[in-house]
Amino acid sequence: MDFRETIRKNNTRTKLVIGTYVFIMLLVGLLADVAIRPIYPNSLSASLLGYLQFMKVPYVTLVVLAATGIGIFVISKFGHKMMLSGSEYKYLDPVDTSGLTPEEKKIVNMIQEMSLSAGLPYTPKAYILETDDMNAFAAGWNADNALVGVTRGLMNSLSRSEAQAVIAHEVGHIIHGDSKLTLYVGILATVILTFTNIGANLAMCFIGRSSEASNKARLLLIVLNLILPIITQVLYLYLSRTREYMADAAAVQLTGDNQAMISALKKISGYHEDHDGEKEDVTKVGEHYRSAAYIFNKGDSIFSTHPSIENRIKKLNGEKV
Repeated sequence: MDFRETIRKNNTRTKLVIGTYVFIMLLVGLLADVAIRPIYPNSLSASLLGYLQFMKVPYVTLVVLAATGIGIFVISKFGHKMMLSGSEYKYLDPVDTSGLTPEEKKIVNMIQEMSLSAGLPYTPKAYILETDDMNAFAAGWNADNALVGVTRGLMNSLSRSEAQAVIAHEVGHIIHGDSKLTLYVGILATVILTFTNIGANLAMCFIGRSSEASNKARLLLIVLNLILPIITQVLYLYLSRTREYMADAAAVQLTGDNQAMISALKKISGYHEDHDGEKEDVTKVGEHYRSAAYIFNKGDSIFSTHPSIENRIKKLNGEKV
């Protein structure tokens, strides 16, 4: 199977999801502008088109874009730090390895090897999370904030080839910019839902008291306020699942061994089935963010962050899902 084709197809799907988010965000902003100041009082479509042509300044739309920009800036600076918060962890220093166990040194070496194979101009920082849970995650997108976290339970349970496949999967997330992408999409969704909710609540107070165009815009904002929470969530989770397939494909490209990735997924999945009642508390600070980024998160529906293990294995074996 050509795993580069898997990556290409999922990149196309990602662009479609991002495009949908941007379209929804602009639509919400423009509807709010029309609800407040219609350019053509008797035509919603003409008013929307007029704002797109800047016949009037679309102040609400510009505020929506500004809020998105501010959110993205803040997340870019501090978002990666949330991934380690609320956990007990150990930094694996690649320079001074005197305090590292042989297994910890292997993790550092594998991250260095996979980063070099991926053509990264830097090596992500390595962390061990002090838990018996079997999992791993990646965060960040540059030399300042990229990191790979591996639980001690995973480190002590996998063979070298299996652990290398997991590390390659996480490095795959970094080279694809998945951490940045999911954080940005989270900001887009938050801005969309916040402004839609505000617009809908105001619309319910004033609907029927103004022009035809304004009333139609307000009605649409009310409807969108009901359906967008589901739509944005489904889109976000679909995006998350496509990025997992991409990271699996990257792991095979970097290691040249699909069976190691399959074996690792089976072991990790088996552990979680045997310890289903011992999951980390996702309400803890940081655990909520890590759970979506972990290599394993149980799921098999449109409301899951990850594809099922069965589907991932089928993909890794070159089968259709």
